[in-house]
Amino acid sequence: MRVILKFIVVFLLVVFELPLNAQSLKKNEVVVISGEKFIVHQIETGETIFSLTQKFKVSREELEKYNPKLTEGPKIGDVIKIPFREDADVSAKSGQERGKPSGFLTHRVKSKNETAYFIARQYGISVEELYAHNPGVTTIKKGLKLQIPFWNEKTPEAEAPKVPVAEKKEEVKIQPQPLPAGTLTHQVVSGETLYSIAKKYGVGETEILALNPAARNLKAGAVLSIPVKKKETAVVPVKKPKEEFSGKYFEHIIESGETLWGTARKYDVTEGELKALNPILNTDFPAGAVIRVPVKETEIEQTEARPLNEEAFDKHDVTKGETLYGVSKEFHVSIYELKKYNPVLEHRNLVEGETILIPHKTEEAAVTQSGTESVSETVVSSEAALPDEKYFAVDATMEIPEFCKPQLREFSSETFDVALFLPLFLEANDTLNREEAIPDSMIYLADVNTHSPNNQHLLEAMANQDTTIEVERKPMFKKFYRSSENFVQFYEGVLMALDHLEQAGQNVRLHVFDTEQRMDAVRKFIFTDEFLQTDLIIGPIYPEVQKEVAQIAAKNRIPLVSPLAAQSGLLSSNPYYYQVNPTRDYLTQQTADMVAEEYHNSNFIILKTQEYAGTPEGKMVDMLQEKFFNSGFMSERDGVNFTIYDFQREGAFGLRRIMSSTKENVIYIPSSDEGVLSISISNLNNLASDYSMTLIGTHRYPSYQSIQIDHFHNLKLKYLAPYWIDYNSPKTIRFVSGFKTAFGTEPDNFGFQGYDVTTYFVKALAELGRDFGECLPFFHVDLIQGNYHFDKYSQFGGYMNQGVSVISYTRNYDVKRERVKGQPRLVAEIPE
Repeated sequence: MRVILKFIVVFLLVVFELPLNAQSLKKNEVVVISGEKFIVHQIETGETIFSLTQKFKVSREELEKYNPKLTEGPKIGDVIKIPFREDADVSAKSGQERGKPSGFLTHRVKSKNETAYFIARQYGISVEELYAHNPGVTTIKKGLKLQIPFWNEKTPEAEAPKVPVAEKKEEVKIQPQPLPAGTLTHQVVSGETLYSIAKKYGVGETEILALNPAARNLKAGAVLSIPVKKKETAVVPVKKPKEEFSGKYFEHIIESGETLWGTARKYDVTEGELKALNPILNTDFPAGAVIRVPVKETEIEQTEARPLNEEAFDKHDVTKGETLYGVSKEFHVSIYELKKYNPVLEHRNLVEGETILIPHKTEEAAVTQSGTESVSETVVSSEAALPDEKYFAVDATMEIPEFCKPQLREFSSETFDVALFLPLFLEANDTLNREEAIPDSMIYLADVNTHSPNNQHLLEAMANQDTTIEVERKPMFKKFYRSSENFVQFYEGVLMALDHLEQAGQNVRLHVFDTEQRMDAVRKFIFTDEFLQTDLIIGPIYPEVQKEVAQIAAKNRIPLVSPLAAQSGLLSSNPYYYQVNPTRDYLTQQTADMVAEEYHNSNFIILKTQEYAGTPEGKMVDMLQEKFFNSGFMSERDGVNFTIYDFQREGAFGLRRIMSSTKENVIYIPSSDEGVLSISISNLNNLASDYSMTLIGTHRYPSYQSIQIDHFHNLKLKYLAPYWIDYNSPKTIRFVSGFKTAFGTEPDNFGFQGYDVTTYFVKALAELGRDFGECLPFFHVDLIQGNYHFDKYSQFGGYMNQGVSVISYTRNYDVKRERVKGQPRLVAEIPE
């Protein structure tokens, strides 16, 4: 492993600190404090300690002496005091104080090398001013037209862009353009959105935002200025066209925690369209309410599944009021099977009049077993009922937005800059495994002394030598510093991915930063011009380091991938943040969905071992009760029996009393305490030979050392996990073999994760461009342990992976992945 550490050091990019040309405030006030003059300065974007020392002619030590917080690095907006020097520059202006621009110039982005910082510096404005006057712009990309503000006191002249010598740039032609002339006013009414208003007047959302920056947070009663096109002498508001909708709808029961925005996005409709059909939503979004969701005509026509084998399915026309639970019960098929062969049902409920496919059951699967030791009417698994996947193959169409279609080439010809932030602790590892150098003469002397006493002449000759030759030190690995071994594995996985991508024709420049566990280890690099040219950031790992890097990334529209953390406040507030590990709440919600779909006709038991109200496990109990109640099958003879059994008070003796011999007994234990779980599962295992049981758990269960593995198989443990590795897959076998050859060890989960994350996001860059966020729901890559499907987490936040695997333990001692939840529907895989 010492060899590996040396290998990492060789690959680390040596980054030199490049000072930025900071822009000063319009007025740096000079004040007197205790008889000494100081300049009061507010830190702006791009300013570093180095640039401050150059601008105000002071040393770093002086800055930090009067501003101790600067030892952590300058933060935008902080006010600092700087010792006054006669030759200091205190006269520069800030664009933020210039007022309304006199007009605009047009700049067309010619190359990916032109970043927001590059363009702003070219025209002598700030990055904030550039984005403020181009409100619809989130990412700078080739071909984009930008409005560049200027003020009468100084109309900027464009300098020739600085580009690599190998690339010739056309001269940027600047044509001053007047401010928009001619507007009308519109007062926002309840239920309207920016999209609906833009469509109403036939203008773009960007055009409205250019005149009304506050329209990002639209409120009823607000008055907006709407631009009028030149050819129009009068603009008559046009009602939203109705022809795109079929007039049909499906019903959705609002569940606890859902929002209007999330529901509208989930079903690809606007908030206004939901409110139009459901007036109650104008004032509230109450859990338990049944709302109508409109369905587009094109969706009904184009999303009906077509069987490749007509004999494998029956066709069923949906009637008014039918639900998935009802159809499942009527035709003795699982909800999972209905969704599998009718992919549109993964994203919505049944619509009256549409036709769905019902798979035929084989005769063997339809036979119910008799006897008290087996379940006579249990839910038959899809694998037992549907033995031949090809026999039941279906074809369905999914429309991908034009701007999200991968370009017709395997890889981009561009070279992408990827920054990797990992706590490798290289210096600590090197110190921990360092060996003392042993002089070659001492080793030789020891060897001579072990032989006959006739070697005296050799000893004397050696004693007269003037020089000492050191023997070559053999690397001997002792141990890793703290948890750095995990991140070394992750880094090696990244290298494997880049090697494969390079073989396929994609070029990537990797910049590696050893963050250790402190921000000051990398702060001097992230404010450089070179860093702002980065296309993708992977990491950092620790929250205290990640927060500041994410701030810089968001300000400069650089996508940042969080590869390991499952909880972060950045997910809700940073639109350029991509979280690979789903949150615990999401896993809980998806587990509850899976249980409600598969076991709505079961004997469901909550095994209460302690008070669980207010805990994450208690939240799962609440979700399950809500979903079973909404299904309409709670406590019915052919539905679900829901029992909360107080195991802590009544013990194991009463368990037989609540078990069913005719239904599947599904058990959930609301606890994360390994000791409590071990005792409970052991008692359940004693009944496994008499009753058919399924234990619902979490992906942490297999790591509990005190629970015997055969108990999980006897109880048919089932849980959701973010990752699953098929070690029999040829792709996995090739990766493991290549990893062992390159690094002399087998990959662990961190190694697989490094490979998956790098492969997925570099391919997204190559196929979709840097602004790939909105297209990821339609994007799929065949990975090793992950099944990524990213979607927007919140209205103003980032994106989270929603692809999770359903893992089950069988009584014949297999552990298998039954299916993947949260995947995009029928999206072609991107070739390797």
